[in-house]
Amino acid sequence: MYIYYNANPTGDKLPDCVIRAISLATSIDYNVVVWMLEDIGDVFSCDDLCVDCYSNLLTQVFCFEEYDGMGKAVEQIANENPYDIVLIRVKGHLTCAINGIIFDIWDCSQEECDRYWIVDR
Repeated sequence: MYIYYNANPTGDKLPDCVIRAISLATSIDYNVVVWMLEDIGDVFSCDDLCVDCYSNLLTQVFCFEEYDGMGKAVEQIANENPYDIVLIRVKGHLTCAINGIIFDIWDCSQEECDRYWIVDR
Protein backbone atom coordinates (compact mmCIF):
# COMPACT_ATOMS: atom_id res chain seq x y z
CA MET A 1 0.00 0.00 0.00
CA TYR A 2 1.20 3.50 -0.87
CA ILE A 3 0.18 6.92 0.49
CA TYR A 4 1.28 10.22 -1.04
CA TYR A 5 3.42 12.13 1.47
CA ASN A 6 5.51 15.28 0.95
CA ALA A 7 7.21 16.70 4.04
CA ASN A 8 8.97 19.50 2.19
CA PRO A 9 7.95 22.68 4.05
CA THR A 10 7.49 24.58 0.78
CA GLY A 11 5.56 21.72 -0.85
CA ASP A 12 8.18 21.46 -3.58
CA LYS A 13 9.02 18.08 -5.09
CA LEU A 14 12.75 18.59 -4.98
CA PRO A 15 15.25 15.75 -5.08
CA ASP A 16 15.05 15.59 -1.29
CA CYS A 17 13.82 12.04 -0.78
CA VAL A 18 16.56 11.36 1.78
CA ILE A 19 15.47 14.30 3.92
CA ARG A 20 11.76 13.48 3.61
CA ALA A 21 12.22 9.79 4.45
CA ILE A 22 14.56 10.31 7.41
CA SER A 23 12.40 13.10 8.80
CA LEU A 24 9.29 10.93 8.65
CA ALA A 25 11.00 7.83 10.03
CA THR A 26 12.60 9.61 12.98
CA SER A 27 10.01 12.35 13.64
CA ILE A 28 12.83 14.89 13.40
CA ASP A 29 11.97 18.22 11.77
CA TYR A 30 12.77 18.38 8.04
CA ASN A 31 15.17 21.33 8.46
CA VAL A 32 17.00 19.64 11.34
CA VAL A 33 17.57 16.59 9.11
CA VAL A 34 19.00 18.95 6.44
CA TRP A 35 21.43 20.31 9.03
CA MET A 36 22.38 16.81 10.25
CA LEU A 37 23.08 15.60 6.71
CA GLU A 38 25.20 18.68 5.99
CA ASP A 39 27.25 18.00 9.12
CA ILE A 40 27.69 14.34 8.23
CA GLY A 41 28.75 15.40 4.74
CA ASP A 42 31.41 17.66 6.23
CA VAL A 43 32.67 14.98 8.63
CA PHE A 44 32.89 12.23 6.00
CA SER A 45 33.71 14.51 3.02
CA CYS A 46 30.74 13.31 0.99
CA ASP A 47 27.68 14.72 -0.75
CA ASP A 48 25.09 14.95 2.02
CA LEU A 49 22.39 13.23 -0.08
CA CYS A 50 24.51 10.34 -1.39
CA VAL A 51 23.98 6.85 0.00
CA ASP A 52 27.43 6.64 1.62
CA CYS A 53 26.78 9.85 3.50
CA TYR A 54 23.28 9.18 4.79
CA SER A 55 24.26 5.57 5.58
CA ASN A 56 26.73 7.02 8.07
CA LEU A 57 23.98 9.09 9.63
CA LEU A 58 21.66 6.09 9.90
CA THR A 59 24.21 3.57 11.18
CA GLN A 60 26.74 5.72 13.07
CA VAL A 61 24.53 8.41 14.59
CA PHE A 62 21.10 6.79 14.87
CA CYS A 63 22.54 3.25 15.28
CA PHE A 64 19.94 1.71 12.97
CA GLU A 65 20.83 -1.77 11.77
CA GLU A 66 21.34 -2.05 8.02
CA TYR A 67 20.00 -5.05 6.11
CA ASP A 68 20.59 -6.40 2.61
CA GLY A 69 17.49 -5.85 0.47
CA MET A 70 18.44 -8.86 -1.69
CA GLY A 71 16.70 -7.28 -4.68
CA LYS A 72 13.24 -7.57 -3.11
CA ALA A 73 10.61 -5.02 -4.08
CA VAL A 74 10.02 -2.09 -1.72
CA GLU A 75 6.49 -3.38 -1.17
CA GLN A 76 7.83 -6.79 -0.11
CA ILE A 77 10.23 -5.24 2.43
CA ALA A 78 7.37 -3.12 3.79
CA ASN A 79 5.09 -6.16 4.04
CA GLU A 80 7.77 -8.24 5.77
CA ASN A 81 8.02 -5.55 8.48
CA PRO A 82 4.34 -4.75 9.15
CA TYR A 83 4.89 -3.36 12.66
CA ASP A 84 8.07 -1.40 12.00
CA ILE A 85 9.32 1.86 10.59
CA VAL A 86 11.66 1.04 7.72
CA LEU A 87 13.88 3.22 5.56
CA ILE A 88 14.22 1.52 2.19
CA ARG A 89 16.79 2.36 -0.46
CA VAL A 90 16.40 1.76 -4.16
CA LYS A 91 18.80 3.01 -6.81
CA GLY A 92 18.87 6.79 -6.46
CA HIS A 93 16.02 6.98 -3.96
CA LEU A 94 15.19 6.56 -0.27
CA THR A 95 11.65 5.95 0.97
CA CYS A 96 9.94 5.21 4.27
CA ALA A 97 7.43 2.52 5.17
CA ILE A 98 5.47 2.60 8.42
CA ASN A 99 3.44 -0.42 9.47
CA GLY A 100 3.64 -1.82 5.94
CA ILE A 101 2.52 1.41 4.23
CA ILE A 102 4.91 3.25 1.89
CA PHE A 103 4.91 7.05 2.33
CA ASP A 104 6.42 8.98 -0.57
CA ILE A 105 5.73 11.47 -3.37
CA TRP A 106 5.55 8.61 -5.89
CA ASP A 107 4.68 4.93 -5.77
CA CYS A 108 8.03 3.14 -5.67
CA SER A 109 6.51 -0.10 -4.35
CA GLN A 110 7.76 -2.22 -7.26
CA GLU A 111 11.31 -0.83 -7.28
CA GLU A 112 14.16 -3.15 -6.31
CA CYS A 113 15.63 -2.61 -2.84
CA ASP A 114 19.36 -2.94 -2.29
CA ARG A 115 19.41 -2.09 1.43
CA TYR A 116 17.14 -1.00 4.23
CA TRP A 117 17.22 0.07 7.86
CA ILE A 118 14.80 -0.85 10.62
CA VAL A 119 14.11 2.28 12.63
CA ASP A 120 11.69 0.91 15.19
CA ARG A 121 11.28 -2.68 16.17
